[in-house]
Amino acid sequence: MWHDIPEPARASKERVPAYSAILTPDTELADMFLVEPERGCSRQCAFCVMRIQPGGGMRLVEIDRVLDLVPEQARKVGLVGAAVTDHPDLEPLVASLVESGRSVSISSLRADRLTPAFLRDMQRSGHRTITVASDGISERMRLLLDRKIKEEHLLRAAKLVHEHGFHRLKVYEMIGAPGETDADVDELIRFARELAGIGRLALTFSTFVAKRNTPLDGQAFMGVKAAEERLRRIRSGLGGKVEIRPQSPRWAHIEYFLAQRGPDAGHAAIQAVRAGARYADWIRAFEDTPPVARPLKFGDEAAWARRRGKAAERRNKFPLPVLGASSGS
Repeated sequence: MWHDIPEPARASKERVPAYSAILTPDTELADMFLVEPERGCSRQCAFCVMRIQPGGGMRLVEIDRVLDLVPEQARKVGLVGAAVTDHPDLEPLVASLVESGRSVSISSLRADRLTPAFLRDMQRSGHRTITVASDGISERMRLLLDRKIKEEHLLRAAKLVHEHGFHRLKVYEMIGAPGETDADVDELIRFARELAGIGRLALTFSTFVAKRNTPLDGQAFMGVKAAEERLRRIRSGLGGKVEIRPQSPRWAHIEYFLAQRGPDAGHAAIQAVRAGARYADWIRAFEDTPPVARPLKFGDEAAWARRRGKAAERRNKFPLPVLGASSGS
C-alpha cells in the first residue's frame, strides 16, 4: 500500500550541506547564495514536521566548510535550516560573512537565542527587521505544543531589537491549534500590547494545519469562518497599535486537505488547477474526490516501541479525533 513506503532516507555526511548550484538575478531570492549550516532540528515542537526524528536530530556543519562553499562573487548569503540559531558557532559564522562585505539572511530565528553581538552583525548586514516565532498564542499554548518559548524570551528579544535600532520586531503566530480558547486570544492581545510598548511590532498569523509525522496528525482544521472571526477579534483588541499580517485561512484550509489526504489529493489538485485554481475550485475538487483512508502517523512510533514501563506511556496531550472529522467551512 502507498502508506507502507520506506522512511525518508538520511543523506550521508559527505552530501551535507546542500547549497546553491547557480547564482542568478532571475529568482525570488535574487543573487543570493543559499547554504545549510545545519540540517534538521533537535527540538520537539508538536506541530512541526522538522521536529526531532528517531535516530535523527540536528546535524551541524562546521563553519569553515560553510565559508569555503560561498563563491567569491556572492554578495548575499542565505543560511537555511530548521534551527539555524541553535548552531553553536552561528555568531562567528555571521560575523565572518559580514566582515567579508556580504549581507546575511537567516531562515529561522529563535527569540531565546538572540544576543547583542549577533544583532549588531545583522544590523551591519543591512537588516531593519528581526523576525522570531512564538507560534502558540499564549504561554499555555506554547507549553502544550512543546514550543518552549516564554514571554520572558519575547520581551527580552523586543528590548534587544529596540536597543539596537531595528525598525521593527516581527513575530510569527499560529491560531487554531488544538485546545486554543478565547482566554488564549485575550492573553495574546494583552501581551502584544506590552511588546508594542517597547518598540514597533508586527504579527504574522497562520492558521494551524495538522501534518503527518507529527503528534498532531489527524487533528481537525478550525474552519475558515472561525479563523476569520478570531483574526477580527485580535485586530479589534489590538486597536491599531500592532501591525497585523494574516495569511489567508482559506488557503490554510486547502493546505489542510493536501496535508491530511492521501494519493487522492493529487487527483483533486489536477481537477482544481484545470478549473482555475480558485478556492471554490479546490473545495469542489476535494468534495468530488473520494478520500483514501490512511492510518494516523505521529512520527515517533519506532522510538515509543523501544520504550518500556512508564516511559512507554504516550503523553496524551491531545485527544485524537477521527481523521477528516472537520469540514473546515
